[in-house]
Amino acid sequence: MSVTTMNTNGVFQSPHYDHIARVGDLAFLAGQVGRDPEGRLVGPNDAAAQAVQAFANIGAHLAGIGARPADVVKVTTLLVDRADRDAVGAAHRKFFDGHRPPHTLVIVAGLALAEMKVEVEVIVHAPAVGAGHQPA
Repeated sequence: MSVTTMNTNGVFQSPHYDHIARVGDLAFLAGQVGRDPEGRLVGPNDAAAQAVQAFANIGAHLAGIGARPADVVKVTTLLVDRADRDAVGAAHRKFFDGHRPPHTLVIVAGLALAEMKVEVEVIVHAPAVGAGHQPA
């Protein structure tokens, strides 16, 4: 099976990697942080605001590959401060709206920027490629 990498319209494009790798019926999304489409960090040092933006980015990626939150099969959250767990959890629950995929929460010493407080990555069952992506 070959691996196809791509990016989705409407999400900040990293100059270093593609956000999505597809192999078979699975899509692996790179960790999403609180960057808006222009690359600005939303809510510096505010894990709740960053989580909302990270899940918005995940939603855009899912839509771009013809998937939805209910198609997510695994979530990993990296969190800098465990005191932010409830606020980030609220954004998680709102995004998944009753869907409860397996989830791993890891407390980390830091992320790419000191002001970043949360990063979320997902694995998705997505057999159909949507029209809103840009193949790498």
